[in-house]
Amino acid sequence: MNLEFILVPIGIALIVVPTVVVCGAKMRERLAQPARRHNEGLGSLVRCPMNWIDLLRGAAGAWLVQKPFQDTVSAQDELAPTLILVQLGILLVGVLAQTLWLRRPVRVIGPVFFLAGLTLALCGVRTGGFALALGFSCALMFGRLSPVFSIVPLALVGFGFLFNELDVMTAFNSAAFALPAFIAFTSDTRMSFVRRVSEVPGRSVRAIRAQQPAAPPDAGNVIRPDFAHPPVPAPKRAPDAATTATPVPVPTPTAAMGASAARKSNGDLAKLPDFLRIAEEPDPHQKRARKRLFPLRGT
Repeated sequence: MNLEFILVPIGIALIVVPTVVVCGAKMRERLAQPARRHNEGLGSLVRCPMNWIDLLRGAAGAWLVQKPFQDTVSAQDELAPTLILVQLGILLVGVLAQTLWLRRPVRVIGPVFFLAGLTLALCGVRTGGFALALGFSCALMFGRLSPVFSIVPLALVGFGFLFNELDVMTAFNSAAFALPAFIAFTSDTRMSFVRRVSEVPGRSVRAIRAQQPAAPPDAGNVIRPDFAHPPVPAPKRAPDAATTATPVPVPTPTAAMGASAARKSNGDLAKLPDFLRIAEEPDPHQKRARKRLFPLRGT
């Protein structure tokens, strides 16, 4: 029993130490700049050794924290509620330590593999395994890892109710799995994931000498004006009779052209045809005849 309590600090250390402290500088630089990368997919997550270390670290830490108090909690002792609260507090601090990176600005990291190991240790292989299999299958189908944080919590509750294993730890695990997505949504930030750092293989680069265009032959000559001998303007040539245009006289209106031509030249409007005229008001005698034939009502 004493050996188990000695292992509790080791479990706390495995849970509380953040991933950003263990990973390298290149991975921290990538985590500091979260972006949606369409060309990396889920393969870079699986090929990253740090994710598998987080999986083992989360499972071992949760098991070491839960194992010493398992007999007391199962016996329904008076200290059972207190011990359960202590376990939940330690696990919650561990999840927050893996999720939040306290820097300027604060970054939200999605510890998927750490939460997967935590799920296997708290909910068991049957309930946790089925929930994780369903969540990662949907992530492979959608091509994104974000749906895992909403599908796995629902699957944990559903499979826990199905297998009659729904208890306090299952409910806490469901809430802890959805915590990173909830923090990222409320803080309006994008989650970062621990991926394998892709390195571009080195290539031999050969320097090419830049070739400048050839300058024209008179590029270096400077034209300097001579103020002592100014240029003499060329004499103007007299206009030639063949090239000079004869002005065309403007005809003036005469009596032979008629009064209509005189009116058009003076700017009067031309006479409109009958079909374009607007009907004029009838004469007064026509109005009186119409009133006699069609008297108005009420008069």
